[in-house]
Amino acid sequence: MPVAISPEPGQNQPEPVAQIGAMGRVIGAVASPKATFEDVVRKPSWVIPMLILILGSLGLNSVLASRVDWVTFTQQSLEKNKFTARRFEGVPADQREKAIEQQAMIGKYMRYVRGVLGYPLLAIIGTAIYMLAFNLVGGANIRFSTAFALGSFAHLPLFLKDLLGIVIALLKDPSGINPENVVASNAAALLDPSAPLWQQALGATIDVFSVWCWILVAIAFTAASPRKLTFGKSLGIVIGVTALLTLIGVGIAGAFS
Repeated sequence: MPVAISPEPGQNQPEPVAQIGAMGRVIGAVASPKATFEDVVRKPSWVIPMLILILGSLGLNSVLASRVDWVTFTQQSLEKNKFTARRFEGVPADQREKAIEQQAMIGKYMRYVRGVLGYPLLAIIGTAIYMLAFNLVGGANIRFSTAFALGSFAHLPLFLKDLLGIVIALLKDPSGINPENVVASNAAALLDPSAPLWQQALGATIDVFSVWCWILVAIAFTAASPRKLTFGKSLGIVIGVTALLTLIGVGIAGAFS
């Protein structure tokens, strides 16, 4: 009688199959995150959510490029920055205006670059930081490909924020649009426009959509390593990483204000 021989570990293993379709994952990341992220762990993929994020960002930044009063915004930004303010001291008015117009033009067209490259760069850097934190602190042993896929889906609420930003930018008077805080969904919107840069940087961190993403990231990484990570532990790691990055950002902004 022939004897069945079991395959060696890692050999002839069936390839994992996703149980939820691409668009089902997109919807599920927001509506049913636990089951969705468990499916992403089985078969990691990031192309669809990343394309959606890029489309939303490019749409918003294209509208901002055409609607915002970039000369006024640039002038106000330069005045808040103590280094640029000192640089313009004693500069003739005509040269100052010309320099501001040049900076405004650069800022306007950089919006298109930001729309295309912003989220991919943010996702790559963010994934590396989160993966390092979860692997070192949580002992999760998560691969970059899995972490990148989870992070891409976990940040889909930012697409909704960009869509809302497009509507607001199209309806609002151009002179009243702040391209760095279009939706005003964070604490920075409550500050006076003349508030120091470090206060604005700190306030921008406390954002409704950002908090939503933090929760989804915690759920996602818990699904990636449920034996070693509880939701509470994952959320603690996310908050710790965010707090550290916020302190660095606020420190940099404080140096310029």
